[in-house]
Order: sequence, then structure tokens, then C-alpha cells
Amino acid sequence: MTTIPGAWSNQAWWPRSEPFPHEPFPHEPFPHEQLTHEQWTLPEFAPSPPQLSYQPPTFLPVPPDEWHASPGTPYPLAHVPTGYPAPAAYVEMPDQPPQAPHQLTQIPYQLTQAPPVSGQAPDQLPEPASWPESPILADEPAPVGPALTVEELPLPVDRLVPEAQPVKVSVDNNRCHIYGICQQEAPEVFRISEGGSLHYTGTVPARLAARARQAVRCCPMQAIAISDAAPPGARRRAARVRSAGYRRIVVAGGGLAGLSAAGRLRERGYDGELVLVGEELHRPYSRPPLSKQFLAGELGAEDLTFRADETLDAHWLLGTQLLGLDTERGSVELRGGERLPYDGLVIATGVDAKRLPSTPVISDRLRTVRTLADAAAIQQAMQQARAHHVVILGGGFVGCELACTARDLGMEVTLIVHSAPLLRRVLGSKLGEVVGRIQARAGVDVRLSTQIADWRDTGSGLRLRLDDGELLDADFVVLGLGSVPRTEWLRGSTLDVADGVLCDASCHVLDAVGRPVPGIVAAGDVARWPNARFDATPRRVEHLIHAVEMGQHAADALLEGPEQAARFTPVPRFWSEQHGTRLQAVGMPALGERLEVVEGSLRSESFVATYHRDTAQGSQLVAAVAFDMPSQLLDYRDAIGRIGPMPRTLTSRRRRR
Repeated sequence: MTTIPGAWSNQAWWPRSEPFPHEPFPHEPFPHEQLTHEQWTLPEFAPSPPQLSYQPPTFLPVPPDEWHASPGTPYPLAHVPTGYPAPAAYVEMPDQPPQAPHQLTQIPYQLTQAPPVSGQAPDQLPEPASWPESPILADEPAPVGPALTVEELPLPVDRLVPEAQPVKVSVDNNRCHIYGICQQEAPEVFRISEGGSLHYTGTVPARLAARARQAVRCCPMQAIAISDAAPPGARRRAARVRSAGYRRIVVAGGGLAGLSAAGRLRERGYDGELVLVGEELHRPYSRPPLSKQFLAGELGAEDLTFRADETLDAHWLLGTQLLGLDTERGSVELRGGERLPYDGLVIATGVDAKRLPSTPVISDRLRTVRTLADAAAIQQAMQQARAHHVVILGGGFVGCELACTARDLGMEVTLIVHSAPLLRRVLGSKLGEVVGRIQARAGVDVRLSTQIADWRDTGSGLRLRLDDGELLDADFVVLGLGSVPRTEWLRGSTLDVADGVLCDASCHVLDAVGRPVPGIVAAGDVARWPNARFDATPRRVEHLIHAVEMGQHAADALLEGPEQAARFTPVPRFWSEQHGTRLQAVGMPALGERLEVVEGSLRSESFVATYHRDTAQGSQLVAAVAFDMPSQLLDYRDAIGRIGPMPRTLTSRRRRR
């Protein structure tokens, strides 16, 4: 099913560059429509895409209590009698031959066909081929290749627990930053207008209630509130499931992935004992705002706490350090020598901030930011030092967002990056240069390909000597060097913990020889697993939405067992904000070999770029990134992983922007 951007009402603001609801294919350009001069078109492939038929959209009723979320006071929307159209679906013509069942075939670096999405047991995957850690993104479109076969990737199975009653949603305008995550999770309920404001439906029917609740879970700002519209006492949970021998399930990790797994266990009807062990003293909270809104004083600690959508009926062991795992006895070792027995275990201990190989200087003016305590300490230290000049080490998202916050607070900022350009490992050089321009225009002193040769505490600040001999005096230094998985407590166990906890395709943990460990799954930043949407190479993904989705899938997999659990084949999604420019991404840009701007232009800093790589079966779309185009990005999500020509709805859009 493909969502047509702009297809939200029949008002006059319908984008003329998009297909009309009654048009099976896009119209020819009108005389007043001008094509952009910078067009990096996708290569044309042969044969032509399969013939498709268009199904007119069906409309959802628009309840009278729909509201418009934007800075300021909310006000009612002008309603359309027919309501909002549901996403339109393209289906194959009846004379198309039936497709063969999807199978995963091991070919280096690529997925020839999509994995099954049913509850079948995962196949045994051969030894994965090596994959370059930092693929180079070429600027030129790929040459036209030989005839290709279009490989259809089925959309992910909607494994959300259905709800029987409608719900009500509301949005806090003061907290909403229009990141567009809610639109990705529930496009039938939330949408971002062409003007950049959020629209939503206040009363959500039961068939969409689960999607709306998922949008609440994934909102990094916790700006969406949801409540049951049903009378008190109405049941929302699924029917009780057999505990499958799990009298007690322990969730190791007090972050979002662990919370998500615990919530899904209760949603599925698990009624055994549930214990969550967290090292921090706080209940799970949203980490992305730590380097932005929290550091700037816009949000407090209480504003970051995730709102559990139901009572977990769980035991919380907060402030408790995990020291070891005994898989034979089925217990985790806690601080003080205590042992906590389990029948089922979810490993979701997350990651820790990466530090310098050796401590250059002992000073309160040198900090990392990963936890709420870290961010609070930085906030307090910066105030006490009356910091005017801040040096930030690291050109990833954390470093760039810290630079944004410091500039907003009126500080001078020097951003020192070992490589070039910014965000190169995440977005590649082309888009990294765009981010660099945005940072420089905001007054950030960006030092690329630079290292610090010496550190000295002067008593009133830190003096840094760069590798070119230049001296920098800083009031404060923050490290944004990335992260490392929290697996130190698992050393000595039978698990494979090289760069995270190794899992099979269904999130079941593997031991050192590649065998599933009974009753143990992993989720979130700490888990390394093969996403068959791309290939058979295990990788870790560190994003908020991923923590929600993998926590839920791991809970399902634990209850179903390794023989019945489905493969976890998500589309990774992440976002950022760089001095007011909103950046959204779907897929894994680091896997791309070619970058193509398909909407907008790099000069305007408003565009959609797609990332592709070559496989034995053709070109595979591995990611799409949008700068200030959240609505336009929505359609590309469902095409991630596709091999062959792009869907006609996408190839038509790139011709008229």
C-alpha cells in the first residue's frame, strides 16, 4: 500500500506536482510549472515496471473535534465533507503470473528476494560476506545496466495488537517540534501540511487506535497524549496467552527498548511475573532531547519520562547494576552478589557514551552526554563556569546537535571533527557538506580533519593544542564521539558479544558457536542482528523508533519461540534538527554506494535524496533522506530494500518538483 503525498483532502491546496485522486497517473506539466535546473534523475531500467492498476482512495470520516497543532493556540480545521482519503493502493493486474514465495538467498551484500513475513521459522543463514564499514557515496548516477527483474518486497506485517475501542489523541503545541514521526507511524491520523504544521484527528476509530498509540510511543518529545474513548472497564489487551513456561520474565535494561518489550508482553496477555532491572534511578525517558531541549532548559526531567500506555504490573529494580549472566542456571547476577532467576530474559542494556582512549585531563570541564545525569551535570557545570566558548569533539548527530544548542544559548562553539565532512559516516559526503554549511552559517567554527594533540587545565578553563599547532582556550569541552554497546556484564557468558549481542533474524540471542540460547532475546541499541530487508550481515541500529519496534518484536519472539518467531525486517528511521532545518531519514544510508537527489535541490537545502547500491539482481534502494520535506519522504519508506525500478508513483514525482 502506497500513500500519495498531498492526498489528504480535496481542498484547493492540493499540490499540483502530485497526482490527483481521480488520476491513475500524474498529469503532464502545466505551462506555469517550472522544472528545477538541478535534476539528478534515477537511471532508467529495463524492462518496464509491471503494469499497475489504480484503486480510488477510500475516505475516512473526519470527526468534528479535529485540531490543528502549530505554535500558538490550537484551532479547529475547516472540514471536508468526504473526509480524508485513506492511502491508495496499487495492485497488480489480474493477468499477472503469481509470484513465487519469497526466499532469502545468500548473495554477497544484497537481498535477492524478501524474507517471509509470516510466523515461519527463520532459515539457517550462511556465513555473511564482509561488508565495507564506510562505503563511499559516489555523486554520479549509476549507468544503465542490463535488464533487471523487479523484486517486490512485501510491506512489514502489522504486528500491533488490535484495539476494540476508539481512542482520543491531543498534541501539546509547546512540545511538538514537527519531526513528523507521528505521520510515519499513523498517516491516517496525523499529517504535516505543506506549510509545515501538524494536523491530526482528535477521535481515532478502533481500527486505527493501535497505530495512533504507536505514534505516541515513538514521539521523542512526548508531545502526544492518548486516552481511551471507551467507557471505563473496556478491555484493550489481547486474550491471555499461555506463559510458555515463563513464570518470570526479566528485562535487563531500564531504557525504551526494555519498556517496549515489557509493554508488549502485557499487551499479548502474558500474566506471569515481570521484572525490569535498570542501572539508572529514573524510569525510561527520551534521550534525544538531552542534547537539545533539556540542555537548553526548555524541558525538565519529568517532561522526558515515557508515559506507559497501561499499567505494566511489573517489579522495577532501579539503580541496580547488572554484573553477570548464567545461562545454565537461568539467572542474572546483581550488584552485591545477588542472583535473580529468570525463565525468560530480554537483554536491552543499550549503549554507553564512547570516551577517549586515555583520559587527557582530569577536569569537571570535560564531559560526555548519554544519560539524564550526564546532561544535568553539563548544564550545571556550564552555568557555574559561565561558559562563553564551548569546544565539542565529534561530528555525528550528538556533536552537531550540541553545537546547535550551544549557539542557541549564545555561546561561541568550535566543533572539532577527526574526519570530513560532518555526518559523513551517517549521510555520506554530499549531504554532510550541506550540514556543514548550515552549521557554519549559524556561526559554528567547524574544524574538519583535526585532532587535539595536547590538553591542559588552566584553572579557569581548558587549553587545547591542535595538531596544526593552534591553541584553543575553552570554558568547557563536551565529547560527542558516538557510543559502545553495554555488554561488559555479559563477558564470560556463552553469548557472542562482539560489537553488541548477536541475534538471529528473529531477535533470539546466539551463543559463541551460532546456536540460539533458549529463552533469551535481545532488543534495542545493544542487539546486533541480520535485517533480511537488506542482507544477511548482522548490524546494530541506534535509533529511538528502532528501540520501540525491536522491543515489541523481541517480546513476541520470546513468547512464540525460535521455531515460530517471524523475522524482524524493519525500515530504520531517524531524524535530527540542525539550526531549524529538519532532517528525516528512512533506511540505512551508510549502505549506499550512490546518492541521487530526486526532489528539491541541495542548493535550496530542501530536498529528498535516495541511496542505492548495486546487487546481482539490480540496483537496491537502501535509504532516503529528506531535508525539510517530511511529507514527501513518506512514500519512500515502503520502497526501502526494493531491487529494480522504483514504483511509478516515485519515478513520476522526480520529474516535476
